Amino acid sequence: MFQKVIQILYAEDKAVITKLAMSEEENVAVNFNTNPDAFSKSAEIGDGIYVWTNTSTQSKLSVLSRLFKLYDEDPAGLVFYLRDENGANADEPGSSYELRRKYWTYALPIIQKAHGEDGSYSNVNPSRDNWLNGFFGISGFYLCCVANYGAARAEVVFARGNKQENKDAFDRLFTHKAEIESALGTELQWNRGDGIKSSKVFIQLNNVSIENETDWLQMANFHAGWTKKFYDVIVPYIRE
Repeated sequence: MFQKVIQILYAEDKAVITKLAMSEEENVAVNFNTNPDAFSKSAEIGDGIYVWTNTSTQSKLSVLSRLFKLYDEDPAGLVFYLRDENGANADEPGSSYELRRKYWTYALPIIQKAHGEDGSYSNVNPSRDNWLNGFFGISGFYLCCVANYGAARAEVVFARGNKQENKDAFDRLFTHKAEIESALGTELQWNRGDGIKSSKVFIQLNNVSIENETDWLQMANFHAGWTKKFYDVIVPYIRE
């Protein structure tokens, strides 16, 4: 259960746990490392990052509670992850999964309309995850909408199995940074992810939450508008 919950959180935002694995500044950081030999017993949660598993139940719960706070998640939500591990319906009323599926059911038609018929999101279905990917015909590279409790993001992600291919593609794109940001009229976040396999370019909308339905239209328009802008402005550089 412990490892599974960590993997779910890691899938939401890899940067949080990656930063912990690289640092010992926070108490919870001692439970993560990029070296599997750093612990007496560990498990890989992804991209060469390991979590210490040979700890007491209370220690594991303490780590999860702190992580939930770092992810702007309500620690009370731990109960839903625990239920999932015990075989309960992942979309049961009140679960994070149910909330996410409801949001994507609402937002996806808006995103699809922005991209047009046969666009990047034309064959995509609502998800129970906090992310929804759209594709533009290059294996391992994709657009991504992210909906969290404290922010929303639109991303271009380089996530092939070969780390160097991702870094090379990111570096080529980065040489056009000034042109891209000028065309989009704003600065972007450029995350090469040197310590992990994937890389990404993204923009973030703060002070919105998937938990607040009054934010959904703003979030959906943000996801739709920015992934389409990324498709129009950034994807041509990737295809060069």
